[in-house]
Amino acid sequence: MALDELFEAVIVHREAPQHPHLVLLIWWAKRLSELGLTPSYGPGDHGNLSCRTKDGLLITARATPKANLHAEHFVEIVDVDQTASSLPATTSTGQAGLRVRCRGLRLPSTDTRLHFEVYQKRPDCQAIIHGHDASTMAKAHELKLPVTDRSAATPSVDLITEVCQLVRNRDYVLLRDHGFLAVGRSIDEAGELVRRLCARARSL
Repeated sequence: MALDELFEAVIVHREAPQHPHLVLLIWWAKRLSELGLTPSYGPGDHGNLSCRTKDGLLITARATPKANLHAEHFVEIVDVDQTASSLPATTSTGQAGLRVRCRGLRLPSTDTRLHFEVYQKRPDCQAIIHGHDASTMAKAHELKLPVTDRSAATPSVDLITEVCQLVRNRDYVLLRDHGFLAVGRSIDEAGELVRRLCARARSL
């Protein structure tokens, strides 16, 4: 079991997940890396990708370079318990952490709770991409992109709540001092949205 600030991860099936969407997730992860949208911080890259599955969601594992992913670099969240976590409350409203049960060989991305909450708020959303692009952040006003009031330098449930409010009617949100979050009704739709907006920002 691993304790994070926002959730507990318990690996209940120690095997690499198998899913038909893995091919597309791997393709887009490599593309994002080539575009410079998943900068390295040492053993892995910033940024993560996910998609819905029958049991829950499939997401990149933490500390994984995105240029050369394989099935073992993904984790499937197969069950989420919103009441059993032993973590302390992380917000003034008393909302506590989650316990997620996983299929995989590694621990899931530290942004797993963010992805889970966005999927809860957006039933139409089938895929999420999170990455980093200085140009998009700098041109947020010109591109009319929403930016969180809270800084993402300090992850919190309050920040996740704000992101979920913004993403109710927008498919692309900027996390202040951090990066972007794009959602789509397919992996390709989310990826193309990222590609188009980053290209526009860099051309301004």
